[in-house]
Parts: sequence; structure tokens; C-alpha cells
Amino acid sequence: MNKKIRNLIIGAVVLVLLVGVLLLLIFLPEQDTTEEESSAAESSYTSSTVELFSREAEEVESITLENESGSIVINREEEDDSSVYTVEGLEDVDTNSSASSLASSLNTVSATQLVEENPSDIAKYGLDSPSATITVNYTDGTSNVLYFGDTLPTGSGAYGMVNDDASVYAMSSTLVSYTGSILTDFVDTTVVPTWEAPASEESSGTTKTEPDIRSMSVTGGTLGDVLGDTPFTFVMGETNEEMESYGVSGSTWTITSPVTASLHTENTASIREGAYGLSASSVAAVHPDEAALAEYGLADPYCVVEFDREGEEFTLTIGNSDGGTGRYVIVNGKDVVFVVAESELPWISIDLNQMLSTLIFLPYIDDVSQVDLTIGDETYVFELTLGEPEVNEDGEEEEPTLESVTCNGEEISLDNFRTMYQYLLSAPAEEVNLDGATGTLLASFTYHYHDNPDQTDTIEIFQISERRCSIALNGRNDFTCRMAYYTRLVENMEALLNGEEPVLDY
Repeated sequence: MNKKIRNLIIGAVVLVLLVGVLLLLIFLPEQDTTEEESSAAESSYTSSTVELFSREAEEVESITLENESGSIVINREEEDDSSVYTVEGLEDVDTNSSASSLASSLNTVSATQLVEENPSDIAKYGLDSPSATITVNYTDGTSNVLYFGDTLPTGSGAYGMVNDDASVYAMSSTLVSYTGSILTDFVDTTVVPTWEAPASEESSGTTKTEPDIRSMSVTGGTLGDVLGDTPFTFVMGETNEEMESYGVSGSTWTITSPVTASLHTENTASIREGAYGLSASSVAAVHPDEAALAEYGLADPYCVVEFDREGEEFTLTIGNSDGGTGRYVIVNGKDVVFVVAESELPWISIDLNQMLSTLIFLPYIDDVSQVDLTIGDETYVFELTLGEPEVNEDGEEEEPTLESVTCNGEEISLDNFRTMYQYLLSAPAEEVNLDGATGTLLASFTYHYHDNPDQTDTIEIFQISERRCSIALNGRNDFTCRMAYYTRLVENMEALLNGEEPVLDY
């Protein structure tokens, strides 16, 4: 066999062997490498939890939390067969549930994993100088101590050690969340407790949907720019249901300072509803001294709100801004300085004129015996006559109602007069006349009454500028309105005398 043929045979054999190996690799079943990879991972990372200690809640005597802000001591007491936790320094302050929650999380403490046994350098975990330490003391004189270092690479939780154990563990974020706490974090942020409707005795429903705000007084805030130290005050009264027949209702509340007027129920909803319940975003201080009160602006407050809710009295003292969107607040003189969002304090920015109901005076038409209307030099005397009282289905005599009206002795349309009467009542309190401005007397109307002939009430209209007039009730020149009201009054009187219906718009 020559050399060339021999080389060809050898090459062919090698090719066959290579093809065989390739086919073997293709058709052999794949090996499962998952188990090997998992084993390799477990050799460098332990994912199972490690219990560090476990004790019964009844064994705990106290808990001490230490961090860069200081030391907080929580004591456990037995009360009615249950554990009650008190924070030293907050004995006379309402606290939240943080103390009991922290205590509960310390009954059984587990690490999420073992990070390193007997590390040569605990500084790399921030444990050479722990950021926080929690010591749980037990009634038998023993204790457990937890040390917390740097935050875990995951961004939550922290490295930790326990007692004399040299190992480093990964501590859960739940427990770590308490390590940065300061004393004020344990204070209840309730400023005014949320009002709860009483349960009805007759059904599962409630008897009322909102509390009675029996009175409220606001001093300062934006009101201070116009009223100085004079308070804006209103009190709760009875709803004037009689005015419903005229399409208007008397307010349930009456302003008593700086003027006497009806409260605008819609525009004042926020300042009344603010008294239904109020919470703080945080607590700035407990037991502040005089210097602290001055710093917070509470010694010379920006605004003071006093109100009576269902017979319970509250006083909110509102101080300086916290530099953001909140203000410092104390309630009823208690030793807690709250931070409350300005958006939750509607009393600090009140527009006085928006507080007024535009209806100044609302005598019921069936109670009035006579109306004397003077416009310029002309006086019109309207005499109102009641009909005979009717008897209802129960045989009871109803109150008599208006039957006829005369003007200067001449009978006029009852319907047209009712419209005119409604216009008189609509004399608007558009703004408070704080400086008592007055001028030329333009018109007046005086009411006389069936039941009390000696009683009269008088509305007077004075021109104080080309476009404004003031309105006085019984000599108190408290309000101003547009001259358009007087202009329409003159036109309506002319329409009434001509047998036409007056117009309510102006």
C-alpha cells in the first residue's frame, strides 16, 4: 500500500470517530445542573431564618432602646390580666401603640439569615459601633441584647448581633424600623378625637350624622389683619323653619362678634367640620418649657381657636410654621407640641365677609302686623290682616295666616306684596362695615308685630359712596352692600303700586 492511500484511510477513520462523538453528545440525555448550582449557592448564602431567642410576654419587665438620639425605656405592667406598656417621660401624655408593637416583636426574635460566623472584622458590618441597641430585661433578672449595624445591601433590614454571640445576622426590617425611634414617636398624634355618632336605640343606624358645634371663636390668623385681637365668634341656635315658605332658611348659627348676623352655613362648613376630628403629622416636643413655647410661636400664637363640641370644650393654640407645610399646635394647654398640616387648619385663613349669611333679618310674615317703608320723602304704610284660624284634622286650632294687605289704606295684591316682602328680607350683608361708615339716609323699613305691638325692628339704608351703601339693623350699622339693592327697591315699590309683581334680582 502506498503512502498516499494509507493517509486517506487514516483520515477517514478519524472523521468517523469525530462524527460518532458528535452523535453521542447530541443524543445522550442532558444532566440536571440545578441541584449542583443550588448547592453551590447554599454554600455561600443561607436563606433560612435563625431563631435568636424566644420568651413569653409575661416574662418581660422592661425594654431599653438606645440610639444616637438617646435612651427610651418602656416598662411593662399587668392590668386586668393583660400587659400594658408605659414609656418613661410620657406618663401624663397619651401614647400610641408603638410601645406594645415593639414589645410584641421582641417576644420571639429571628434573623432572616446567618451572614457570617465569627467574622474577623465586624466593622465592615457597622457593628463595631452599633447604630442602636435594644435590651429586653426579664423579671428573673436575665436579659437579651440586640445590636444593630449598617443597612443590608437590599436597602431594608440591618446587620445585627445578639448577646455574646460572635456571629453576624441579617435582621428583619420590621424590628429595624424601631431602632431609629425617638421619644416623640411614641406619642399619640390625635389632636382632637374623631367624633363618633351615637348608636340609635331604635335601630342599628345612628341618630345624628354630625356633632353639635355649639359655639366657636377664632382669634388671629388672617382675621387678625382686619379684626386685631377681636374674635370672630358664632353660637348655635334654632333653625328658622318658618322662612322655608320664602325659599330661604335662617342659619342654625348666629355670629355674635364682631357683628351680629346669621352664619353662612356653606362657606363655614370647613371651619365647623375641622372640629369633628384633627390629627397631627408628627409630634415636635413633649413638656416644652417657656423658651420652647416661644420658639414654636405658642407663647404669642398666630391663631387661637376655641369651640364647644357636644358640650366638650377645646382650645387649639396655633403657632409658627414648621418651615414646611405644617404649623405647631397645642390643644387644651397640654404638654405636647404637635405638627399639623396647614391644610387641616382652616381657621388660620378666614375671609370674614364669606362667613356672613346675606340675610340680615328674617321676621315671619304672619307675625308682622305692619311695615312702614320710607324711600326718600315718601312713606308707605302696609297693614297686614290675618284671617280666621283654621281647625286641623285633630280639632286643634292652627295659627292664623295673612289674608289681606293695604298700602296707605288701599288694598293691594297679596301675592305681589309677598314678593315685595321677600325683597325687603333680602337686604344683603355683603361685607362687614368694620369702620362704621355711614352717609345720607336713603330708605328704611320698620316692622311691627301682632303679638307685641310695642316691639319694632328697623332696617336703614345709607349711601356711603357712588356704588356702596351701608345697612343698619336697629341702629347697628354693621354691613355694606351694592347700591344696586336700593335702586331695585325704588323700582319694585313703583311696580307694586302699579299692580305689578316686584323683581327679586338686582
